[in-house]
Amino acid sequence: MIPQELTLTNFMCYRTAHLDFRGIHIACLCGDNGAGKSALLDAITWTLWGRSRARRDDELLHLGQSEMMAEFTFLLEEQTYRVLRRRKVGKRGSTLLDFQVKAPNDSPEGRWRSIAESSIRQTQHKIERILRLDYDTFINSAFLRQGRADEFTIKTAAERKRVLGEILGLDRWSSYEEQVKGRLREIQAESEMVTLRLQEIEAELSHRSAYEAELEAAQAAVQERSAELEAAQEAHRTIETARTELRHAEARRAESTERLNQWERDLAALEEERAAHHQRLAEYEQLLTNAEEIEAGYAAYQQAVAQEQELAARLQQSQALNERRQALEARLSEAHHRLEAERDMLLQRIEELEARLPNETLISEHQEVYARLTHLTQLAASREAARDDLARLSEEQATRRAQNEALRSEMHTIKEKIAQLEQAAAECPLCQQPLTEEHRLQLLEQFRQEGQSRGDTYRENQATIEELAARSQALSAQIAQTEHLLREQPALQRREAALAERIKQGHQAEALLDEARTNLKALERRLADRDYAPEVQTELAEVLRAAEALGYDRAAHQAARQAMAQGQVYAERHARLAVAQTGRDEAQAALTRVAESEHHLREQITAEQTNLAQIEQTIAALQVQLDAAAEVESRLNHARQAEAAARQRLGAAQQRLEACRALELQQTDKRRRQDELAAERIVCEELRMAFGVKGVPAMIIEAAVPEIEVEANRILSRMTDGRMHVRFETQQETRSGRMREVLELYIADELGTREYSLYSGGEAFRVNFAIRIALAKLLARRAGAQLQTLIVDEGFGTQDTQGRERLVEALNAVQDEFACVLVITHIDELKNAFPVRIQVTKTAAGSQIEVV
Repeated sequence: MIPQELTLTNFMCYRTAHLDFRGIHIACLCGDNGAGKSALLDAITWTLWGRSRARRDDELLHLGQSEMMAEFTFLLEEQTYRVLRRRKVGKRGSTLLDFQVKAPNDSPEGRWRSIAESSIRQTQHKIERILRLDYDTFINSAFLRQGRADEFTIKTAAERKRVLGEILGLDRWSSYEEQVKGRLREIQAESEMVTLRLQEIEAELSHRSAYEAELEAAQAAVQERSAELEAAQEAHRTIETARTELRHAEARRAESTERLNQWERDLAALEEERAAHHQRLAEYEQLLTNAEEIEAGYAAYQQAVAQEQELAARLQQSQALNERRQALEARLSEAHHRLEAERDMLLQRIEELEARLPNETLISEHQEVYARLTHLTQLAASREAARDDLARLSEEQATRRAQNEALRSEMHTIKEKIAQLEQAAAECPLCQQPLTEEHRLQLLEQFRQEGQSRGDTYRENQATIEELAARSQALSAQIAQTEHLLREQPALQRREAALAERIKQGHQAEALLDEARTNLKALERRLADRDYAPEVQTELAEVLRAAEALGYDRAAHQAARQAMAQGQVYAERHARLAVAQTGRDEAQAALTRVAESEHHLREQITAEQTNLAQIEQTIAALQVQLDAAAEVESRLNHARQAEAAARQRLGAAQQRLEACRALELQQTDKRRRQDELAAERIVCEELRMAFGVKGVPAMIIEAAVPEIEVEANRILSRMTDGRMHVRFETQQETRSGRMREVLELYIADELGTREYSLYSGGEAFRVNFAIRIALAKLLARRAGAQLQTLIVDEGFGTQDTQGRERLVEALNAVQDEFACVLVITHIDELKNAFPVRIQVTKTAAGSQIEVV
């Protein structure tokens, strides 16, 4: 992967930034501490892998912003790719990831084409698959972080091998070993359970012959008890048949008894019916004897009814006229009341209008209040102007106080720097760089001038603040006096509005008063002349005349009603007389039918009594047969219990034998599982050995060490013109003759092989650097990637001048191994040691990037 372009928006200390890597082979990334050098590397890793030094993505957002974006373009195997990652924060924060490839120059599209997947996770996997690098591999290969170059050489032989394992990611094999150990424990536990279960099964199967004998005995007992039960059931069926016949006979007896009782009741009813017919026949005979008297009384009754109906019709007409008269009188009274109410309202209105008429006192008071309000309005305007001036003065005081606070902090910082420089020796206490006496005096003079300038500004601001405070105090006193006078303004405004409204209403009342008095005189004339509701008065006169002409007599009407009531009995007897002759003939025929029905019922009763006696004989015989029922049922219950017990024993024996057959199948399965667990235990034991320290991890280290050694010697040879080389040994014989796993480091030069601690700082640094580059290339090759970019952050500030020169020499020696080399530093004297400088400067508008 070779970087091409990096574009940032609102990322950490950058508002907007663009860095073009094209044409850069080896460059120095420089700037003050905190300017944003490392933020550029965080931007690259966050864009490609969504990871950085920050714990959360939202911590990367520029302060005060809600959205950030990073875009990184790189070249890989002659193909140009671009990754865009965008993050928006808030209650519903969201992340956008796009992966693009640039079409070839001769392509008709000639533009970027998205190759992103349907989800962020899938797109991230695709980026890592194409890069053949994940985040951890990148920061351990392409990124030489501070303090990692001498990670091998300063360790003991045993610790050195452990560190190599951590860098190569061999800790995963420990995880595999633990998983296999866990599986072995599970296999052991399951094997013990299977063995225990097999022992239980074998113990149970040893009783199978006894279970078979119990089954044969139980089958014979069931056959014997079944025969006894069948005989008992046959005897019980005979008893049940007798019980059924008895229930039927008792039901027939009940039916026969019910029929006899019903016929007795029917016979009594016929006797009552015969007596009733004799009574009606006597009444009919009596009516026919008094026929002339009934006819005369009925004629007088009809005459009284006709007279009452005529008088009732006149009464109805009289009531209707009376209702109309009452309604008309009510309407006439309502019209009179309406006029009186209207007159009362006019009188009240006239009183109100007279009370609203204005007077001289009211007008004089309004003029006085209006004049006072005008004066207060002018005072309010002057108060607002004073308030504006006071706010402006307060703002200026606050600004100058803030400036003085900042100046006080800056003067304190400058004072501390001066104190440190006055006591400084050969090293700068501010940046830990070598410091000459001339340079120290220049810095002291510069800081003193800066302190003097800030002190003058501070005292000038303090004098201005005091002057502004005096002016503010005078304005505050003026505003307080004005506000005291303005306290009565709301009350005066309400009073002036009320007085103005009363004067306005008084002028309106003068115009309305004459009209109200004229209307009052007209109403009083109408009331005196009864000039209202003329149509109602006319209709009322007509109703009174009609009532007088009707001539209804209440006494005659009452006499007709009494006569009609007295003749009511003749009307009823006359109605019965009309049917008396026919009723007499029907009563005589009914007496004949009742006599025939009585004869027929007596014959049925005699026959049913004979049938009932036969039923009683049958019931007596069946009851004698059922006297043995209790004994038969007892024998049946005993037979059933014996047969059920025999079958229960048979079922238990069959169940035990069936359980034995199931146990045989289970025994086969358990033995097969026992064999499977034994085979799996052998495999897991082998895997445990393979995943252990002496297994695959040792093989990987054995395979990686020669590769590291070859690559480190190739780089070291270029850096020392072939004078030095390194050699690793992975095993060492102990005093007891056993071999132990180590990683010994031997360094040889033209003087021979010596320990690492005996070499000079420059020689040791070259060895460290060569080994670290070799490790980085090994990690990249293991991931399937080619290491084309190298980023070095080895802490130049901790090196002396000679150490820095050695690092520059080392980088120049290996620069041809990479397409792009970036060196991070804030040391000014190293800026000119590289052909290209990427300068990062922190400003108020965010950090800025400049390629020099």
